[in-house]
Amino acid sequence: MSSISIREDFPVFADQIHVWALTTADFFREFGVNFPPATWGLW
Repeated sequence: MSSISIREDFPVFADQIHVWALTTADFFREFGVNFPPATWGLW
């Protein structure tokens, strides 16, 4: 039984989540919230 990997099985969806998360993080950086770091990601 193989496990499901969002990154490998659904790369477009994983990329959308990644972009959404970093865009949201960039919005909050303007308010001094620096989490997650800009280097965080799936790849």
